[in-house]
Amino acid sequence: MLNRIQVKSEAKKIVRTAHVSPLLISTIVLAVTFVPERVMDLARYGDLFYSLTLVPRFFAALMSGDPAAMDCLRMIVHPSDTQLSSFVVFLADCFIIVLMGGFYAYSIGVRRGKVMRATSLLDGLNDAGQLILCNILVSVKIALWSLLFVVPGIIAAYRYRFAFYNLIDYSRLTANEAIKLSCDQTRGMKKDLFVLDLSFLGWSILSILTLGILDIWVLPYQTQCQLAYFEEGQRRVDQAGYQ
Repeated sequence: MLNRIQVKSEAKKIVRTAHVSPLLISTIVLAVTFVPERVMDLARYGDLFYSLTLVPRFFAALMSGDPAAMDCLRMIVHPSDTQLSSFVVFLADCFIIVLMGGFYAYSIGVRRGKVMRATSLLDGLNDAGQLILCNILVSVKIALWSLLFVVPGIIAAYRYRFAFYNLIDYSRLTANEAIKLSCDQTRGMKKDLFVLDLSFLGWSILSILTLGILDIWVLPYQTQCQLAYFEEGQRRVDQAGYQ
């Protein structure tokens, strides 16, 4: 099994030594996704910057005990979507999914020692349909498992963790095949992935406090850590691992 400390050390080295800085790429990704995220906030909540103040509003409503504040809390968790707002959110979400596909393609290439340029962010367009379909299928599967209880939903989320990576790394796969392969790759690894995520909890809190600016560093760092486990998953199912 992988040594988490070594994985993190290796990830930091990759982020530092990449030919085209992952910090530059993540800055581009975060800057570009900022626009559709604001569009989604406006469509769902009528406020361009609603999600940026989501955590303070959530805890303020929770701690106050005021009925009006609790109504606000329910609005945070279950926004009242219209057909138009749902369609706008869907389009914006699709844009982000495809862009993140390009980011994953860049990250996989960097891990292999390739010279990956900013234009690799467009690589997600090659598999746009399958990436969007994969996101829909994974979301539905997780939602269905969550109906049983919270824990099965969490386990399902880890079971499908590598589906996106599979689509990027093996373009011949369909969304269903990528999901099935992820199930095989993560067998016996879900606990380790959960512990890895917990180890980034502090970074996540700091990122919230900096309004997401810290994600410029955290996003490529965390992605490279997850790719190390993806590589191990590939080896487990006798797929072609990284060079």
